[in-house]
Parts: sequence; C-alpha cells; structure tokens
Amino acid sequence: MVRIQDLMKKKEEEWFVGRTRELAIMRKELATDNENWRLVHLYGPGGIGKTSLLRSFVRETSVETVMITGEEFHTPNNFLEQLRIRLNEKGWELSESKAAVGAAALAEFLNQEAISRQGLILFIDSFEECKTIEKWLRDNWLPLLSVHVRVCTAGRYPLESDWLRAPGWNDLVYNLRLGPLNRSATYRYTKSRGILDYYTRDSIERFSKGIPLALTLACDAVLQYGPDVLRESSLQRQIIHSLCSILLQDIKDSFEKQLLDVSSIFWRFDQEMLEEVSGQEISDEAFHKFCCLPFIILSDQGGWSVVDAVREWIKSDLHNRTPETYDLYRRKALLVLQGRLAEAPTDQKRRLIVELLYLHENELLRSYGFRGQGESFQVEKRQAREVDIPVLEKMYQDWASTIPPYLPDETHQETYFRAVWEAEPSSFTVFGVDDRLVAFYALVPLNPETRLIFQGNPVFRTYITESPLQVKEYLIWLGCTLPDFEPSVFGYLLRYLFYELAGKLIITLTPIQYFTDIYTSIGFKRLPWADSYYTNGTPVHAYQIDLREKELSDPLTERLLPANSKVSISLQEVSSLLKKAMNNSHALESDAELLKSLQGLDKIKQMVLLEGSIASAVRKVVLECLEKMGRGTEEDQLLAQAIRLAYIQKIGTHEVVASRLRLSQSTYYRYLKKGFERLAHYFIIE
Repeated sequence: MVRIQDLMKKKEEEWFVGRTRELAIMRKELATDNENWRLVHLYGPGGIGKTSLLRSFVRETSVETVMITGEEFHTPNNFLEQLRIRLNEKGWELSESKAAVGAAALAEFLNQEAISRQGLILFIDSFEECKTIEKWLRDNWLPLLSVHVRVCTAGRYPLESDWLRAPGWNDLVYNLRLGPLNRSATYRYTKSRGILDYYTRDSIERFSKGIPLALTLACDAVLQYGPDVLRESSLQRQIIHSLCSILLQDIKDSFEKQLLDVSSIFWRFDQEMLEEVSGQEISDEAFHKFCCLPFIILSDQGGWSVVDAVREWIKSDLHNRTPETYDLYRRKALLVLQGRLAEAPTDQKRRLIVELLYLHENELLRSYGFRGQGESFQVEKRQAREVDIPVLEKMYQDWASTIPPYLPDETHQETYFRAVWEAEPSSFTVFGVDDRLVAFYALVPLNPETRLIFQGNPVFRTYITESPLQVKEYLIWLGCTLPDFEPSVFGYLLRYLFYELAGKLIITLTPIQYFTDIYTSIGFKRLPWADSYYTNGTPVHAYQIDLREKELSDPLTERLLPANSKVSISLQEVSSLLKKAMNNSHALESDAELLKSLQGLDKIKQMVLLEGSIASAVRKVVLECLEKMGRGTEEDQLLAQAIRLAYIQKIGTHEVVASRLRLSQSTYYRYLKKGFERLAHYFIIE
C-alpha cells in the first residue's frame, strides 16, 4: 500500500539537487570503516538546506541512523527521553531497567547496537537550539560513545570557541559550511518543478541566488501566479520580507538589526565603515558578536561580507521599508569609500573603484558582478597558454547556448581564438580551480594586427572598418564559465575585468540584453552605427566608454552626490572647516580660504540666496543641522548638545562642558570629533 508519506519522500528525493561535494565529505567522514572519528557539523543560515542534506544522506546510506532535533529538548533529561523515543520508534526496544537508567546506560546501549549493526550514525539537527545542554553533551555524554557511533550535527553556527578550547575536541570537529547552490543545481531544481522556460529559470536563479528556501518560494510563486511574478514589485516585496523574517528570526537586538541594514549597503565592510554610516560607536565586543551571525562571512578582500543572497534581500527590504534611510546610507557609504580611495595606495585603488560599483541600483550588475565570496574553492588567475586554447574553444561552444538568446553562436567566435592569441597572448585571462580551467575572458588590445583579425569577423567588421586606430583602445570580446562554477566564478571574472579597464578606451558588442543593461548603468555609451546582426535578426549592440581620463565609478558618484560635493571637498575637510569656523566666529568673515571652501557646498549655495552672505548661511545651516541631530538617536542628541555647549553657548572650557555632560575627557573629545563628522555628513549629503 502506497502511503502519503511515501509520496512525500519520493517528491523530496526528486527535488533534492546539488550538494555533491558535501555528500562526498559526509560519506568519507561518517564511514564506519574510517579509522579517524570526527564529529561532522553542518552549518549555515536558515533556509540553506541543512535538514534536506541530512535527509538525503539518510536516504542513501546503508548504515543505521537515528535523527533527533534540538528543538525538542532543553535539558539533559529531555535529550535522553527524546533519544529513547526515537530508538523505540525504530523498534529498538529498551528494557525497563535500561530505560530507567541514565545517560551512561543509554550511551552504552548505542555502543552495543553500533557493534551488532556494523555501525550507527546519530544525527542532531537544529543544534543551535541545544545551547542549554551543549556543554553537557560536549563534556559528559558524547565522550561516552564508542568510535563505532558516528555523530553528525547541523546548526546555524560553526562549532568554535568552547569546542576548540575544550580539551581533546579541537581535532575532533569537522565544520562543514553550506553555501548557495550553483547555477547548474538551481536549473535542475526548476526543471524538476516543471519550469522549463529559460528566461523564467534565469529570473528565479537571480532572485534566489542559490539559497534553497528562496528557490522553493520563487518556484511556488511562479507556478501559482505566472512567470512575471518576480518582476511584480508587490509580490516580490512580500517574498523578500518573508525571507528576511525567517533569516533574522533569531536576532532580537535592534542594534544588530541596524548594523545588518548598514552592512548590506556595502559589498565588503569593516568596523569603521559601519560606524561612519550608522553614526554610532561600535565596541569591539559588539562588532565581533555581530560578525558571528551565520550569514556574515570573511571577505576574500579583507574585512567581512554578508552572504550574497541575504545581503541583497536585506538591502531590498530596507529600501522597501525606509527608502529615505536607504538613500542616506548609500550616500554615506559612497563618501566613506571615496575617502578611502583618495588615501589608498595605487595597488588598492582599482579594488575600491570596483567596490564603489556595488552601490549601483542596477540589480543585474550586482547579481553577476558581485557573487562569490567565502567559497570553499580557491580561484587562481593567469594568462592563457597555447595549450589552453582548445579547452577555451570547447568551453565557449558549450556556454554560448546557455545564455540569452539561448542559441548556438552562429558566428563561431571560437574559431578566432588561436589567431588572436598568437597576435596578442595577453588578450586571454583564464581562471582555474584545482588545476582545472573553469572560466576565461578576452580583453583584446586593438593594435594593427588584432584589428586586421577582427576586420574579418562579421560581428566587429563594421566597427573596425569605420573607426580609426586609437591609443589604448581595447575590445571586451567575450567571457564564459563552466556551469558548475556559475555564478560565483563569473563574479570573480567580472570583477577582475573591471580592474583591467582603468586607463583604457573600451569597445564591446553583445547580443545579451542583461549585459547591455550593465554596460549602460556604469557609463558605457551606445554606438548604434557599429551594431551588427545575426542571420536570425538578433541585434548585437555596440557600446563604448573612455576611461583614459576618468574612473569607472564616476557616473555613480555623479548620480548619488550633488554635482560639486564629490570633487570639491571631503568629509574630513568639511569637519575640520566647521570646527575652525565655529571656534572663531571672525574667521567666517575674514578667512578667504575658509569661505571659498565652504561656499562650494550645495547647502551653503542654497542658503546664501536666503541669508545674503556666506557667513550667515553657514551659521544658519549649522543650527538647522544641530536641530536635526537633536531629533535623532540618543547619541545624536548628545553629540549635538556637546557642540552647542562648547561652540554656540560657550559655557566654558572643554573640561567644563565634559563635566556638564558627565563624560570623561577622553570620551568627550571622541564624541566631539564624531559630532563634527556627523555635522559634516548633514552639510554634504542630507
């Protein structure tokens, strides 16, 4: 007789995709013939698929398994009772005497069963719920088990700190992080759900970013409401809000929630960035606690990052809830990154310029260019060798039909690879994982020899024949990735490509709509006269950008900041100027250099029209900004009060003001510095 539970298990098995690497590790570590015993701990944020992976392993293994859930117990007795219930459900009847005996007897029962059944695996899911008994499990009960009893736990956080410090445990724990599914796995899932349209499949992948819970919700929505549901703002907002509620259900601290909002604005963040944008001082302890959240990872570029999908959903939810706060955070973030860019050594400037691009509103740019941090694999970059050319040709042929318009490349661009490589070997940059080529891009210098090759290429013939040879001109020709390494490696590829564009005149032609959207968003201009067409009528659009005298981030800066503020004066300079002006009221009347610097600010320009003089305008704007700060957070109010007492009411020395505010001297001066920085923020961007 087929039961409903049988149908449910069958459907669950059909819908399980990916996790090949993780299953292989579990098979090895939990194998009964493995001489080395280690506790395997799966960890990752809610919705990442930990429980599904455990169930998949249980279905495939021939070893006896027992699974319990951390939500079911909060004391040692609860744990032992639930374990007895599971054993009884499996038909492993314990005698009354054994059932009545405590932890040691139950552990010995499992040890004997493991020997008689040639192995046993104990699974504990939702391990984060076991906090109240975690120490008891680690120090008292788990050590009673024999090596024949394998143990696998799953929770939101890695087993670190106490586990690593506990005597004997530091080499006996294997933390296995679960990341998002790759693009191939998400495609297999959408196919298993009956969604076969390529465009809908790609929309689901971009929205879910490989997070299983989001993938399920997106497919459910598409099947219920149709393929346009992910483009309809109201329904999309509902899905994103639901995802955020599930992901953040464990965060009760409102301060941590604010930090999460701020950190989602950045692709990569550190403590100072969060302080400058949030406007609050963050203790080292609070910052480290925040970075222990399950969806915060170490960034490959230094600092930390929110997991790709979670970062995008939190950012979108913030924009939906409080659009003014979202815009304010973006403008502040831009100023922070600009300040760092101005002080950065040459070798770091390109990386910061690319980080500035993440502040773009273009969802496609963020989806394709900023995926892939904290991956389990290391990506290596180098120039292509001659032996690589056949591999690149095959990779491109396979990849071409997997992207819009989902047709083979009738122009066979791969047939030009060898000639271009022989003319200019530096044109091809390849990416490898474990000595396997997984991606490449071609950025070709257009010199007389390469132009001659592309003159015979139908896609580029018009541009080459109708444009002159130009200094530092390069062609973004193409790039692709093996499906099993998308989209993460493609993110690496696109970011490295952005690094290489500095100081060049760039031309590109593409038939892919989302690439044209990305190019337009970062300042590329259309060259319609250079367009070409496939024989089926598909247009190949030409775009160009000249970065020989400007930066790739300039269009974004112009969009987010007033026209003059980005180039005329920095946040730190405004802070110093305001302090100087308020410290000496006569300076506003007589210091020509000070007046010249301040009058470039848009806020001052606007106020001068009403007040008649720059000095009066500055005083008026300062008072308005202090009033606005006084309506803000408790810290904002204290900062505003410190400035008023010291510089406007001038009640006495700084020591007197510090005493009035009941602050130590060091804390007072730190608050004063932060107060002027906050004031400068209001002057520049609010």
